[in-house]
Amino acid sequence: MRLDYNRQENHVKKRKKLPESVQKTLLESTRSEWRKHPRFGGKAKFFMKIHRDLLDGSAKLSRGIEQLLDVPGSDVGEAVARMKFLPFSHNLIGFAHHHHEIEDHGYFPQFARMYPKLNRGFALLDGDHKVLDAALDETQMALNALNRATVTRDSLAALHKGGLALEKILNRHIWDEEEVIIPIFLRHG
Repeated sequence: MRLDYNRQENHVKKRKKLPESVQKTLLESTRSEWRKHPRFGGKAKFFMKIHRDLLDGSAKLSRGIEQLLDVPGSDVGEAVARMKFLPFSHNLIGFAHHHHEIEDHGYFPQFARMYPKLNRGFALLDGDHKVLDAALDETQMALNALNRATVTRDSLAALHKGGLALEKILNRHIWDEEEVIIPIFLRHG
């Protein structure tokens, strides 16, 4: 059965939880018990740490953009430099892209072969990654506008809106991705 990613219950920008069609294929596992599992200290913990870093970085990006909204347009360049905002933002975006590439080209294909019943979940996560990659690229382009001598209120407002959207997408995606992959890590260390 093929997954129609654009349906509301599947799309990362629209869904409120993992779709039922994916939930029923998950390996048996309870999130509240993960940290107690004897294999949690391996890849499960490692991936959850990376995900926490991405979520924290995304929240920091949104807060930084919010701070810039209060800065006069002619002073934004100086504020951005003082906050070391662009290097941080570029590193965050590059890190997120790289993490998704590792998952898409390494872990997900391997897991799909091991657990074919999870293929709907991997199709969902693949769709999420496409949406996330586009959101990351849009954010990168908007950040590049901060290099101008004067930054308009409109460009800051657009960057703020994009940063909040990126944060929301990452939160939904990471929660759902962990529901699919952490139980695999717990089984295999």
